[in-house]
Amino acid sequence: MGQFSTSPLRATSADALQHLPQPVVSMRRQYQAGYVSRWHSHPRTQLIYAVSGLMMAETQEARWTVPERHCLLVPADLPHEVRMVGAVDLQSLYIAPDSFNEGGARFCQVLAVSDLLAALIARFCDLDNPWPVSEHAHHLSRLILLELAEAQAAPLALPFPDHPGLRRACETLVSDPSQPLTIDGWATEAGLSRRSFTRLFKHQTGLSFGEWRQRLRCQAALQAVARGMPMARVAASVGYDSPYSLTAMMRRLP
Repeated sequence: MGQFSTSPLRATSADALQHLPQPVVSMRRQYQAGYVSRWHSHPRTQLIYAVSGLMMAETQEARWTVPERHCLLVPADLPHEVRMVGAVDLQSLYIAPDSFNEGGARFCQVLAVSDLLAALIARFCDLDNPWPVSEHAHHLSRLILLELAEAQAAPLALPFPDHPGLRRACETLVSDPSQPLTIDGWATEAGLSRRSFTRLFKHQTGLSFGEWRQRLRCQAALQAVARGMPMARVAASVGYDSPYSLTAMMRRLP
């Protein structure tokens, strides 16, 4: 491996980083509340790590909540949007697809970041993309990939169905998670029988409607907490009678 050196290949913007020769490159940023990284994609797999703060990410198929000490793995070339809820301390890695054992991430996934993985990412960001790649940077990047392979998935994905009636019901709930309508009521709104509604919803999202609604309420609650809303108001805003019942639901999420 080459030794650390300052190079004209050093880059700071996300777009410029994609063209560096290193297989794994990093970027560290701090964002203010409300900042939105509009729809975009990268030729590399991106690891978006919230050191502190809360992010909301979205693709055409799903939404994710990314709280602190979690990361979102975004496949190469997948259009996505990221919104900062409160101030966010962000560390990103951009990874060449062939750096993974199986050719890169195949779908978006929120992963819990262990203490070891957090320390590895922070140290790698400190190196600031040396070129030629130092032996230290090379081994750190390999350790990061090994730890990512062992990271635990977090139940924070919110996939959206394709069926117009189901999608309309989901979008209505997103606008107001506290709505108390029963499954029968939502089925009627979607123009389906209860049986067709529940079977089609499970088929298109991989979740029951009840599980989907719980994840939505968990996402909405995390956003409200990040904005400083008192827990009693948070619970009411997502359809729960008390903060205790809300936190009990969030702890039960698989």
